[in-house]
Amino acid sequence: MKITTLIENLKNDSQDLINESGLSLYIELDNKRILFDTGKTGSFITNAQKLGIHLEHVDAVVLSHGHHDHGGGLLPFFKVNSKAKVYMKRKAAGDYYFHILGFNKNIGIDKKVFEEYSNRIAYIDRFTEIMNEIYIITDIEEQDLTPRGNKYLFAKEGNKRVQDKFEHELMMVIKQQDGICVFTGCSHKGTPNMIRAARTIFPSLDIKAVIGGFHLMTIPMLKSFSASQEEIQAIAQMIVDENIQKVYTGHCTGVKAYKNLKHILGSKIEYIRTGSQIYV
Repeated sequence: MKITTLIENLKNDSQDLINESGLSLYIELDNKRILFDTGKTGSFITNAQKLGIHLEHVDAVVLSHGHHDHGGGLLPFFKVNSKAKVYMKRKAAGDYYFHILGFNKNIGIDKKVFEEYSNRIAYIDRFTEIMNEIYIITDIEEQDLTPRGNKYLFAKEGNKRVQDKFEHELMMVIKQQDGICVFTGCSHKGTPNMIRAARTIFPSLDIKAVIGGFHLMTIPMLKSFSASQEEIQAIAQMIVDENIQKVYTGHCTGVKAYKNLKHILGSKIEYIRTGSQIYV
């Protein structure tokens, strides 16, 4: 399996690509082409063109949750791809906000996605195999810590703004002969909880890799880092306990948290940047 990072907060200086605060991964496996998230804008499409990736051939899109830095590129994507279904949880179409000290920002996905392209969307609200050996996990039990930064994230219920419970978040698992790979968008439900959810469904399979963000920047737009050592240690301990072979992370994990994890996990963990390619 080949995974290309089309959008991430950072990029390699050697490549003429666009970076933005968001995430988009392009996955090639057994003649299948999957897009996991679409970043904040259509910049991932420009990057794909520069990297020689033809997004018109994408077979399926998986949206990790209903925030604009993961689903903001859907409208531009629909203009270049006429066939791929977009798999998401039903509540990804909701209204979501970042709120702190009187500052309020809408971070939901453009409603045109749901109004103009409803025929392209497949809502998934239970464990589902969307393609051969490609699974969506929707139920993630919160047994361990969830990210501290969640306290600034809200949802709209009726006319009220309430704390976001992340009922719009899902994760993807790809099963191979030698184990499974777990894909997270931001891990708002907590990385250890997501790993445990995958382990519960696939108890006898090795976890080859975990790929995605861990939401350890409390205020991503300010690049603020305040994940506790307890959060860092809980993630690292789960990775060790489950004997996960490799971790590829970035985006909302943040560089500072990554360095802390790197200190504990060493060669088990790598940071993905816009344009990076990995094979698992």
